Amino acid sequence: TIQKPYYRHCDFTMAGFADALRPDKFTGVHFKRWQIRVTLWLTAMKCFWVSTGKPEGILTAGQQKQFEEATTLFVGCILSVLGDRLVEVYMHMTDAKELWDALNTKFGATNASNDLCIMEQIHDYKMAGNRSVVEQAHEIQTMAKELELLKCVLPDKFVAGCIIAKLPPSWRSFGTALKHKRQKYSVERLIASLDVEKKAREKDAASKVDGG
Repeated sequence: TIQKPYYRHCDFTMAGFADALRPDKFTGVHFKRWQIRVTLWLTAMKCFWVSTGKPEGILTAGQQKQFEEATTLFVGCILSVLGDRLVEVYMHMTDAKELWDALNTKFGATNASNDLCIMEQIHDYKMAGNRSVVEQAHEIQTMAKELELLKCVLPDKFVAGCIIAKLPPSWRSFGTALKHKRQKYSVERLIASLDVEKKAREKDAASKVDGG
């Protein structure tokens, strides 16, 4: 007999998939990134369609019920992933399109002030010596990606140079060595190099401890 492969049912349910897509709470920053995740999440929940408003024409009783249920689910989901301060502002909205449009109007505008705010964050970013440099490099990369969503693309080599310039004091010699190699580092390649160096340092530190 041919045995059928065993799959755990819970791993393949739409509910489990939708739950995995659930975004973190939106606090007023990085709206574009949050919006993309919410769109995917609510699409998986089969209720994002109500964000464009009620379908035109006369609805049957069944269609009306479906629209109302999807609207309730949509609004409830959105409010559940808004920060407490924002929930108080938008909790009175019960129409999906009104709520979605209000968030887009408030936070989705791609204007110069948003660009400048993120550029300022990158400029003022300081790496801490007591945190993973790889993790912090990813944070700078994320801010650069945020600018891309705002149609302000920074050259990859510029972002890589920015990361090197912001390395903490204990990493300055490593950063200087990278500059002297005169190679064009992509952000991904640079982060990979930082990860290799980090692991090597952790190994050396562990060896010193074991050696007394």
